Amino acid sequence: MLFNFPCSFTVVGVKLAMMNCLCFGKGHVSKRNNMKILENAIDSIILGLEDYKSDEPRRLLSCTRNIFAGILLLFKHKLSLLSPDGTDESLIKQRVLPTKDVDGNIKWEGKGKKTVDVQQISERLESLGIDVDWKRVNEINKFRNDIEHYYSNLSDKAVQALISNSFIVIRDFISKHLGLDPKNLLEEEWETLVSVSEVYEREKEECLNALERIDWISSVLPSAISEYKCENCGSDLGL
Repeated sequence: MLFNFPCSFTVVGVKLAMMNCLCFGKGHVSKRNNMKILENAIDSIILGLEDYKSDEPRRLLSCTRNIFAGILLLFKHKLSLLSPDGTDESLIKQRVLPTKDVDGNIKWEGKGKKTVDVQQISERLESLGIDVDWKRVNEINKFRNDIEHYYSNLSDKAVQALISNSFIVIRDFISKHLGLDPKNLLEEEWETLVSVSEVYEREKEECLNALERIDWISSVLPSAISEYKCENCGSDLGL
């Protein structure tokens, strides 16, 4: 079988389009738009990692936005996959209303263009029994928000924490709930994701080990300091 793709397609887009064509051959035509969500998710994560490697400090903010947006799109992709045919991707729409089919049976359809927000994504995935490390996702979201609004001197060390948490969420969700290989989807940027996470975890462990060697005057201090983030740059690798 030959696949003809527009010249504007990215490598990721070509891979997903091929998966798309195979899926349609099995009669799942209604899922065509869903593959675009996955392509956008992967592109967003890759853009975020490229932002991180840039020499321009201001692109660190773009990095946090793109990676978190990519994670949310992965979740929406799964919800779109699970949306029943003929419901206009009901599980990713904010408004879902009852309608009647030709036989008078009640069914639920998605309405409008607005898609689910973080809270709605969490509620729907949880209701469907799809386990996600929401504590980690919420930490990523909070950190992204803090970076945008509070930290005056953002550093790559601060962003390492977000990327490290993102690595675990992305890896687990793609492999467990999408049945795909994240390394194949993210290509060379997969190595960036892995290496940044490994560096951060190693430095974090060194910081915690240093804390344990201090003779504290209060047992409360070690725990409090281990959760501390720099007020200027957001890094939690302060030692």
